[in-house]
Amino acid sequence: MKKISFLLLVSFLSVAVFSGNVEKTFRIGNCSILNIGQYQTVTVDNAKLSGIPGEPTLPYLAVSLMLPPGESAESIEIIRENETILPGTYLLYPKQDVLTISKNLSGEFLKNEAVYRMNGNYPASVSGNLLNQYLNGFSFALSTFTPVNYNPATGKVSYFRDVTVRIKTRPYAKSATTLKNLTTSKNALDRVRSFTQNPEMISQYPVTSNKKTGYQILIITPFSFEDGFNDLVNYYSSKGMITQIVSTEDINAGTSGIDLQEKIRNYITQEYQNNSIEYVLLGGSEEWVPSRKFYCVVYFGTGGVEEESYDIPADIYYSALDGTDDLNGNLVYGEVADSTDLLPDVAVGRLPFSTQADLASMVHKSVSYQANPVLDEADRLLLVGEYLWDSPITMGGDYMDLLIDNHNDNGYFSHGIPSGSNHIEKLYDTLTGLTSYWQWSTDSLIAKINRGTSFIHHLGHANTSYMLRLDINEITDANFYGVNGIDHNYSFLYTQGCYDGSFDIPSCIASRSLAINNFVAAGIFNTRYGWFDQGTTDGPSEHLQREFVSALYNDTLPENHIGKVHMISKIKTAHWIGLPGEFEPGAQRWTQYDCTLLGDPALWIRTKDPVSGIPVKNTSMYFSLYPNPTHGALNISFSLPEPSDVTLRIIDATGQQVGNDHSWKAEGNGKHKYSIDLTGLSSGIYYCRMETNKTSQTKKLVVIR
Repeated sequence: MKKISFLLLVSFLSVAVFSGNVEKTFRIGNCSILNIGQYQTVTVDNAKLSGIPGEPTLPYLAVSLMLPPGESAESIEIIRENETILPGTYLLYPKQDVLTISKNLSGEFLKNEAVYRMNGNYPASVSGNLLNQYLNGFSFALSTFTPVNYNPATGKVSYFRDVTVRIKTRPYAKSATTLKNLTTSKNALDRVRSFTQNPEMISQYPVTSNKKTGYQILIITPFSFEDGFNDLVNYYSSKGMITQIVSTEDINAGTSGIDLQEKIRNYITQEYQNNSIEYVLLGGSEEWVPSRKFYCVVYFGTGGVEEESYDIPADIYYSALDGTDDLNGNLVYGEVADSTDLLPDVAVGRLPFSTQADLASMVHKSVSYQANPVLDEADRLLLVGEYLWDSPITMGGDYMDLLIDNHNDNGYFSHGIPSGSNHIEKLYDTLTGLTSYWQWSTDSLIAKINRGTSFIHHLGHANTSYMLRLDINEITDANFYGVNGIDHNYSFLYTQGCYDGSFDIPSCIASRSLAINNFVAAGIFNTRYGWFDQGTTDGPSEHLQREFVSALYNDTLPENHIGKVHMISKIKTAHWIGLPGEFEPGAQRWTQYDCTLLGDPALWIRTKDPVSGIPVKNTSMYFSLYPNPTHGALNISFSLPEPSDVTLRIIDATGQQVGNDHSWKAEGNGKHKYSIDLTGLSSGIYYCRMETNKTSQTKKLVVIR
């Protein structure tokens, strides 16, 4: 591609807040023309190329303005000034349909000739759609705008050097209610500051008092699986990260909501607001912890539905906690009219197990990877790309290359895997002629994985039983004999393939990859389709993956907990749902719904070899009760960071202590276990309060006679 540049600067000139208005002025810069065959594209720093399929592609900049507390955005006005006409004439590339990665469609090249004959300013509306969104209690207006004008008939292109975005606001009940989600978490506030373009607005929000920080990780699972998480709980306790386990049965019995999904979400919201939890681990596949199914539709540029689904498993429902995601109350979740929350407040992951054996394998991998690493492998990565499309030719390897080192391609900046300090292997299908190509084999893939690789990044075709060109019956311990946590570390996998993460379908290939003893410890998968832009190196799924890698390798504010890395990728791409051709609605919305973390969200990804797992944060206690409910015999298991006196008190529903104190002297740190006899208690709900020299915790106990 030939590149013609016009030297400009990019900056924010000013931000102002007036009564009922928020304004920001952008200075536009580094405008370039790229030649693509007979067509050209206009690019601007930090602007994403987009448009309506068949019509000219233009650069759009993101708007993410924080609004005053208790207010929402009512309208957006774009004021463009200081126009500069670029020399020459141009035929701008027509935007093409976004395609699913693993479905054969027509591939018709789209060009709306009527638009290209138009003698006048294009586009008629220079802004994208206006979205009201909320992040950790802060209200945001999200949108996009283009600083470029184009006359299709004459081919003249101009840009405006100064663009003012004016948001008109109004008081809104939902925005006031959302203030309950304000947090004192430094990590969350750092994400808010990074996301907003007017961080000075933060000072207008009320200062929240320090919330309880009794624990960081919430595990939700059926009662019968609770003990299967003990090793994970104990590991995180040793690192100062405290976990609480709550059963789906308890949530169903004691939390309000129209169904179990809403009750789970309400419970998560309660714990986030009361205890500032950071991570939620959903313990079980669809049969044990049901997902909320979202609706989405993607249209062809020529009209008609490309894809429509009412049953996208969307765990973002449990991560983004504002509103109901069903504003119109028709029990179809995720519609455009539902004002679906797209900005995650907590990091959510899912262990998609069906059996105790599956759970044991998944927990072991998460703990072993962090506690007992095989050294000198954190810098070994494998990038895998497949032949995607033939008209125009689209190769997955070209997309994967944008994960290496820093890039401004396709109008947005992303940090990449530093090539100078990492060993990066590539396994790409490669063109050998105009229409022929060399295809890598599964034998070569398996051999490379068995030599040890910390992370596999993949773009290629997939379905519920096929991924990485492997059928589900090839996902075996024997095939991945070297990736056993002893010879080599368990791997991570990020794939843009379709349907491989469909945990609502029994024994999907992603679930099997986590459930076997070897191979994958955690990964990012699609529960339905992945999406790409044909003939480019961009697309909704690619953008999410680039932002994931960017968060992991950010050289100023790196994040290593896989759940938080995943949520940052969702936050960074949320603006673009308002792009022309996306809002009503499109593939970017679809990927926000179905791109899912399968794995422990608190798991620490190593990009460098550690001294010993994740860093220590504090010194706290965790204890568990089992069986719960009990018929009399009760086991108490707890972990302490240091020796301590321990006292357990049983309290009834009226707040009165029942019986005498149960006291022990825990001589050493680590895990302790004691048993008590409660056969003298009648049926009912009780509370067990555990106290040490430095802390205390309370858990609910159910006694059944």
